[in-house]
Amino acid sequence: MGDYASPWPVIRGASHAFVPPRKVSVAEGVERTLVLRQPGGYSGPWSASETPYMVEPMNMLASRQHEAVCFVGPARSGKTLGLLDGWLAHAVVNDPGDMLITQMTQEKAREYSKIRVDRAIRHSPEIHRLISTRGHDDNTHDKLTRHGMWIKIGWPSATQLASSDYRYVALTDYDRMPDNVDGEGAPFGLGVKRTQTYLSRGMCMVESSPGREYVDPHWQPGTPHEGPPASGIIGIYNRGDRRRWYWQCPDCSEYFEAAPGLSLFATLPPEEELLESVRSLDLKRMARQHAFVCCPHCGSQIEAKWKHHLNDIRTARWVMDGMSVTRDGEMVGEAVESSIASYWLGGVAAAYQNWESIILRYLQGLREYALSGSDLTLRTTTNTDQAEPYLPRSLRGEAGQAELAELSEDFPQFIVPTDQGARFVTVAVDVQGGQDSRFVIQAHAHAPEHEQWVIDRRDIRDSKRPGSRSSGCAQIDPARYPEDWEVLTDLLSSTYRTPVDGEELRVAEIIVDTGGEDGVTANAYAWWLSLPNALRSRAWLYKGASSSSSAPVKESKASDKSAGRSRTVWFLLCNPNPLKDAVLNGAYREDSGPGKIHLGSWLRADFWDEMRAEVKQANGKYQKVRKRNEALDLCAMTRALLDHMLTRKRNRLDWDRPPAWARELHSNALREAAESRRSRNAERDSQNEPESPRRADPFSPIPFSET
Repeated sequence: MGDYASPWPVIRGASHAFVPPRKVSVAEGVERTLVLRQPGGYSGPWSASETPYMVEPMNMLASRQHEAVCFVGPARSGKTLGLLDGWLAHAVVNDPGDMLITQMTQEKAREYSKIRVDRAIRHSPEIHRLISTRGHDDNTHDKLTRHGMWIKIGWPSATQLASSDYRYVALTDYDRMPDNVDGEGAPFGLGVKRTQTYLSRGMCMVESSPGREYVDPHWQPGTPHEGPPASGIIGIYNRGDRRRWYWQCPDCSEYFEAAPGLSLFATLPPEEELLESVRSLDLKRMARQHAFVCCPHCGSQIEAKWKHHLNDIRTARWVMDGMSVTRDGEMVGEAVESSIASYWLGGVAAAYQNWESIILRYLQGLREYALSGSDLTLRTTTNTDQAEPYLPRSLRGEAGQAELAELSEDFPQFIVPTDQGARFVTVAVDVQGGQDSRFVIQAHAHAPEHEQWVIDRRDIRDSKRPGSRSSGCAQIDPARYPEDWEVLTDLLSSTYRTPVDGEELRVAEIIVDTGGEDGVTANAYAWWLSLPNALRSRAWLYKGASSSSSAPVKESKASDKSAGRSRTVWFLLCNPNPLKDAVLNGAYREDSGPGKIHLGSWLRADFWDEMRAEVKQANGKYQKVRKRNEALDLCAMTRALLDHMLTRKRNRLDWDRPPAWARELHSNALREAAESRRSRNAERDSQNEPESPRRADPFSPIPFSET
């Protein structure tokens, strides 16, 4: 018997698999298990005393009501130590389950394994005794414990995130990961999917300081805790219940948010003022002079030495969006519900962030920008020190513009203001596809010197085909049904009322976009070619091309061979960037005059959002920051048509000697009596075949339709 190995070491090792989970919170478990040994730094058991704001997010990692925990915070806040190292230690000792830790690159995964995981194992006795001693069970990217828990330390790749199941998944430095992992999707979505096999016992954790910029200078929060429309970690935070860290003022006892950014340093001069003088300032002295926060309730100035007291877990609170906290520390209100518990800690509250250093690095970034025009340092300090996503400096000027809605005027819809100088009407048409396919039309009344009024905006959803809509018609489908484009022919005979009773003006010309789903361009060409010559001369097709010549508008042509023979299609090839410059300049002009675009107060909120859906970049091009931008596009198309009217050789608009269609109302060739127009419509309707659905007049005065 003496020649045989003893079975007891194997039995003792296997016995760890039968030990039930310990009933302790994650933070308590970490305090009992994780021992830190940091060269030149703290050595000893992990403690929540320095970073009390980490306790709740750490404990939420054991939540059975949430599938994920998201934490946004600055550098040097202790987030990685608590949510990554601490969670790993707690899981190994107290609640085992296979774990995937995903670093931003393979090299970072190796570094994390060697520097942090191996040190935690080496210096934490309870973790050390549970790690398998077999050589092939402990390597750089894989650790196996005696009770069978597998720890995988990887990086974003399809083989890492799109295959095995794990009870725990941790994604660290998320904003430095790719948005799409090998074509499989976002890392967070893949990480959550890996834990779903474990149902409510699974958990995905994602943490990062913000690293993605946002490009909408007009953004305003819809709720107190909503973050800007940035991708990455802020996007995940916004999907969660949006918790922020609140302090209690030691003087007035009111609670206020330890907000991301610099807003609590209330005595710091405005950025534009600093830019003018930052080259000559003593930055370190200035940072020291302003290194205190101000209570927004009583104005009390709180020095940096009180930060530890402000962060005390007995008084400070994580507050969910929709809730507030009373002076007694009681939560009131209705919280946002989500499967993601999301947290956002401002840099001002971070335990290892010095207030003077936060301000100093910001001032240094401003000085670099003032001297060189580079905002890279500003971006870095905003992300990592202040814990805020960055709005590029090139867009800051637009953020201060007045809201267009505030410049709206009280004039009626559907009325051509001939009493204010308007002479003719044009209509621009945008093509929308997908499930909500439609034509979007916008009518402008024009006066000399580019002054214009938006007098109509609506959607056309009813085709002339029978269908199941309430009108008895099928829904417009511009990409698949060439015959649906016939509704646009009616535009050229439609009229708008004038202030003169009984007098109306027909539409002078229309411009129609040719972009969109496959099939739209071909159908647009076919429709234009089908028009009689008299109507075709008043209808223009539009094609945007920002790489075209410096001329905003020029005539171009293409060949259409759909009918078995080659036919020439003429269209306007336009550079939308200078056109949108002119539109926004005209819309923001506060008084009447050349170039002014008058916008009515009857326009819906959708219109104003669409007008600010794009922002101008440093290269002069416009970038889309909102999904819906029809209003801006339609205004740009209208401007293109007007510019073409003023420069073309045939039927050119000359305000000194206006053509008949651009004269004053009493002598305008497009003037029509209302009675005549009603007779014409009645005759048209009487010619409809009986089996055709009865379609409402697409140009009857109906409100700006639903979006």
